Amino acid sequence: MNAALPTLRALCGVFLLTAATTASAAPESPATTAAPAATVITVGEMCGGCVKRIEATLNPVDGIAKVRCDIQKKTVTVWPDPQVKLSPKWLWEAMESIGKTPEKLVGPSGTFTEKPKS
Repeated sequence: MNAALPTLRALCGVFLLTAATTASAAPESPATTAAPAATVITVGEMCGGCVKRIEATLNPVDGIAKVRCDIQKKTVTVWPDPQVKLSPKWLWEAMESIGKTPEKLVGPSGTFTEKPKS
C-alpha cells in the first residue's frame, strides 16, 4: 500500500498544477466575445404570412445580421452586424411599411411604445 503513495502524490501534483494553470488563465474579454445587442419588437398579431413579410423586408438590409420571429410571443428580434447601431425609428417604420405597427420596441437605444424620433 505504501508503494502506491508516491504515484498518488504525483497524480495529485499533476491535478493541482492543471487546476492552477486553468484557474490563472485570463478569461476572454467581453468586448471581443459579446454579440451586438438585439432589438425586440412586439406587435399585436403575427402569423406565418407576417413572418415571411417581416423576413423579406429586414433580411436583405445591409447592417442586419439576423432576424427571428416568434409567433407565440408576437415578437421580432433583430440582431445588427458587428459595429452597426440600428435606428429604432427606421425599424419602427420598416414594420409599419408592411402593416405591422409595433406596440413596443426595446433595444440599445431604449424602450419605445410610440414611434421614436430618431
